[in-house]
Amino acid sequence: MAIQNIPLSFRLGGRDWKVTFVDSIEKGEVFAKWFDTKAEIQIAKNVLDDDCLEPCDDYQLEHSFWHELGHVYQYYSTGNTDDKFAQTFATFMMEFNKTKQNR
Repeated sequence: MAIQNIPLSFRLGGRDWKVTFVDSIEKGEVFAKWFDTKAEIQIAKNVLDDDCLEPCDDYQLEHSFWHELGHVYQYYSTGNTDDKFAQTFATFMMEFNKTKQNR
């Protein structure tokens, strides 16, 4: 797995967050979840679909991280979460990371 854009941990909102990888989260196409109570983002390495584990590719893993981080940003700024916002945030961050030119 090429996961160089996914941190092990970070500080946000005055809290120390961790990012963990799990085999799968729950039945259905659930790629990741965030937990405010644990300050944790979990990313599934596999998605359980029709009782069969389907592996996630690198794009899905990174996109899932940014999607969940978008939920965290929105929750801490507005007290709400919205999948449309999180999807847009994740897509923008993926594009940013792919096209940025470092010094």
